[in-house]
Amino acid sequence: MYAFLVSPRRLFSLCASTRVLALRLTRVDVPSSVIMGDPVWLNCSYELENDELYSIKWYNSNGEFYRWVPKDMPPGQKYESRGIHLDLTKSSFGNVFLSMTDLHTDGTYRCEVSAEAPSFQTVKREKELRVYND
Repeated sequence: MYAFLVSPRRLFSLCASTRVLALRLTRVDVPSSVIMGDPVWLNCSYELENDELYSIKWYNSNGEFYRWVPKDMPPGQKYESRGIHLDLTKSSFGNVFLSMTDLHTDGTYRCEVSAEAPSFQTVKREKELRVYND
């Protein structure tokens, strides 16, 4: 008869390494630079696999400015944020259209995607956007 002793730390490490994450960001597109006044598309692509989408949120340096929650009516919501000129009629899911840019649009942008229960997993990625005066 053989007995193997595994420390709790090693057992956790083994279990964690075999865990498969169902939600992942596949692509976040934020232009690195634009000329002031130009429009901008921000795109956030993801794969859910077996999870159900809870929300997609976009943030800039000033905080949250867009949220897509499929179970809400309407699912797309925008929040006032300095430098964000969001066209809600052209924005859906993780695709956000800024109809124009100004110097306050410059900064860090983050896409955050969250799965529904039971996992409530959240993934996020940031990109920089620079706005230049022509």
